[in-house]
Amino acid sequence: MGIKSRGFKAARNSVLAGAAVLGMVVGASGAATAEVNDQNRIVSDGLEVVVTQEDTFIQGVPALGGSPFNREFFHNGRGTVNLLGEGAADEAGTTMQFGYQFAWAGSIDGAIGVTYSTPQLELSLKQSGPEAKVTDILPQAYAELELTPAPGIEELVVAEGEFDGDFKTVQFSNVHGTASGVLGAVQVRPFVRAITANGDNVTTYGQAWTV
Repeated sequence: MGIKSRGFKAARNSVLAGAAVLGMVVGASGAATAEVNDQNRIVSDGLEVVVTQEDTFIQGVPALGGSPFNREFFHNGRGTVNLLGEGAADEAGTTMQFGYQFAWAGSIDGAIGVTYSTPQLELSLKQSGPEAKVTDILPQAYAELELTPAPGIEELVVAEGEFDGDFKTVQFSNVHGTASGVLGAVQVRPFVRAITANGDNVTTYGQAWTV
């Protein structure tokens, strides 16, 4: 899945620094004990499109530097898109998006965002058996959401990518976000979205986590 970024801005030193790694998971199913946190589905051109969030955990931690106006969190979990029905394996051009809704009580020149890298997992078949190689570890991008002084709720698409076929799953491993200039707590709600080639879309919104 070639993941690209939306909403990039130059990082401001006084605003936010974050890091995240989106690890590709190649397979037909998640762990047998995976906890389904949210699932939604639609029917598009005769195919059922199912979007799932599993094993979601967002942990707020004390922000580095100790400022009372900063917030920091880590996010782990998994997002999956399944297309079900006759001809689903031949589908092309489905877009998968990952991001957050953020809510805040007030801010002073504040912002929330994520910096992340996008490793790719390449599989090849050789006489000795399957061989996996991870590439593109270093390239990174930055997505930022500037906050209004008044209370607000905004959505930030952190990453998106297009895939062909009937299945795609992405593991979110220690996605790290840091906000600054916020007054009070920040609420974080993760989402995963699928947009079919004809423009139909379905989104799962997880529970809101307070950091």
